[in-house]
Amino acid sequence: MIAIKYENAGDVLPEHLLEEVKKYAAGKLLYIPLNNEKKGWGEVSGYRQFLVRRNQFILNKFLHGVDIRELSAEFFLSEETIKKIVYSKKNSNKLEYYPTIKSSMEYSEAGMLEEWIHTYLLFDRRNKVFSDGLRLLYRYYLGPILMPLSLFVRSSGPEAHMKWKVHPVVFENKVACWADKILHNEDTPPLIINFEEGEFEINCNNPLFEALRRAEVREYPVIIWISEKTSHELFLKDYSVYL
Repeated sequence: MIAIKYENAGDVLPEHLLEEVKKYAAGKLLYIPLNNEKKGWGEVSGYRQFLVRRNQFILNKFLHGVDIRELSAEFFLSEETIKKIVYSKKNSNKLEYYPTIKSSMEYSEAGMLEEWIHTYLLFDRRNKVFSDGLRLLYRYYLGPILMPLSLFVRSSGPEAHMKWKVHPVVFENKVACWADKILHNEDTPPLIINFEEGEFEINCNNPLFEALRRAEVREYPVIIWISEKTSHELFLKDYSVYL
């Protein structure tokens, strides 16, 4: 009889992959076949990509002023390891970050859209609460996707029915700022929108959405984030034409 060695998936898979596997096979015994093609270290488990993504986020934080000691404590790495990550000139996977559609597309193509989102929320939007909330659970992230703005409505503004109320003067000043950027064809970020149970909700940059609407922009790149598998399947079913 051949002895089979079992390993705890929690010791092998990065957290985001483990959460995805749990959705399909929690408690089940899985056999993962090998490919005939020889793989490099970490390529089969996905751990190499996990490290690339982690290191990019560490670098982004460092470049935005987070010091070595704080990064060491947050990521449970030695200060020397952090220094190697942020000062290394050999890593060809590093991406420059900008709060723009183009930058988000570059990150997405490199499989690091989530890292772009958190960098944007933390350092451009100053919205740590939103960033921390997204990181509590596994999320599906899609985009940037060019979608009709007619599909969305504001969730923030001075109107009484808005989910998040904003003072009229503050809101209009923000709209005017974005309108000026649009008028002068300056780089702007994608909208960040939640999709759950068939409903869209603009979570970030409602004033930008309003400025685009007033400028009669019909389509604009958006990042869609989804929490539930059923909602993800529904989005793919109803809106796959935009992917």
